This record gives sequence, structure tokens and C-alpha cells, in this order.
Amino acid sequence: MRRPTTALLHVLLTAVLVPLSASTAAAGTAGQVPTPVGACTDGSGVTVVVDFTDVGGEVEVGCAAGDPATGRQALTNAGFTATDASSGMICAINAAPDPCPETFKGSYWSYWSAEPGAAWTAYQVGADSSDPAPGGIEGWRYNDGTSGPSILPAAIQTATKQPTERSAEQPTEKAGQDADPGPTPATLAGIAVGALLLVAAVLVARRRRTTSASRD
Repeated sequence: MRRPTTALLHVLLTAVLVPLSASTAAAGTAGQVPTPVGACTDGSGVTVVVDFTDVGGEVEVGCAAGDPATGRQALTNAGFTATDASSGMICAINAAPDPCPETFKGSYWSYWSAEPGAAWTAYQVGADSSDPAPGGIEGWRYNDGTSGPSILPAAIQTATKQPTERSAEQPTEKAGQDADPGPTPATLAGIAVGALLLVAAVLVARRRRTTSASRD
């Protein structure tokens, strides 16, 4: 006799608690600013940008933590794989282009650097001789060497700094919340559960009275 009441209670709880859980999850992600995947955010590493758009890929960003000794080390520490031609020059990154060209045909992996907020500057030395500074940005693009990666260094720095700027705004937002916080999702869930338990108790009592009356 109690099974229909138990089933009803289960349905009501699911109907109330699932939307509450969804709203809580949405509230936890509201206001977050996305950061480029792999970009250094603490200023202690070297951000490495590899532009694969000229070989059928996309722009990928990685972070070489610490203070890499050379540009090649920064490239590999950021998660990229370099392949050398017989001359010792990097002819492919992450197997692009494939096959790795052994002769110059007008395009190569041009090598660039930038300070935060500045423009791309072509390196005058190779990746085995350069010494990237922590907080700087390294760039690679497979082209004729006339232009750096298609993503601007300033865009990367702006994206990585936005979470810090938003965190600076949080005290003001929190002050407003403290003045009128309103009921939290957990409080609303507790009230809903209490109400549902009360309804279930009333249904059980009515069913018992009905059963007793039928027996009499």
C-alpha cells in the first residue's frame, strides 16, 4: 500500500532537485573568462604559439614552464614535437608539413618573438641559439617569413589577464551580495524537500484512514 506513495515522492523529489542542481552548476560558471589553452598565466614561463593555418591546421598555444634555455627547448616543453631536416633546421612541427621537406620551396617554419602587448618580431638567430625570457612569447608559422602567427601577442595577453581583472571586481560584487544575499540553492532545496515530506506524510495518513474505514 505504501509503494504508490513512495513512487510519487521519488518523482516529486527528482522534479525539484534536478533543476536546482542545474541552476547551481550554471551559477558556478557564470562570469568566467576563457583562457587560451596552454598559455602561461603567471608570467614565469614562456608562451609558445604555433600557427598551423598554412598547413591545414589551427593556431595552437602552449606554455613552457620556467626558463627554457633555447627556443627549441621552449617549443618542446610547451608540448610540441620538432622534426629536423638533414641540415639540422626544424622542418616540421607536430609532423606538419608531412613529409618533412628536405629542400627549400619558398616556405619554412619562420620563428618569431614578442614582448607582452607588442608586435611579432622575426628572430635573427635560430631556435637553438635564442634565449627566450620568462614572460615573453615565442611564435612559429609555416610561410615565406613575411608575417608572424595570425594571432596577435596582445590578444593572448588580454585573454590571460582578464581573469585577474575580474577578480579585482569581485569585492564590489560581493559587497552587494552581502547586503541582500537571498536564498541559496541549498536553502531552496531544503525547503522543497521539507514540503515534499509533508505532502508524503499527508498522503500516507489519508491512505491509512481510507484503509481503516474500508475494514470497518
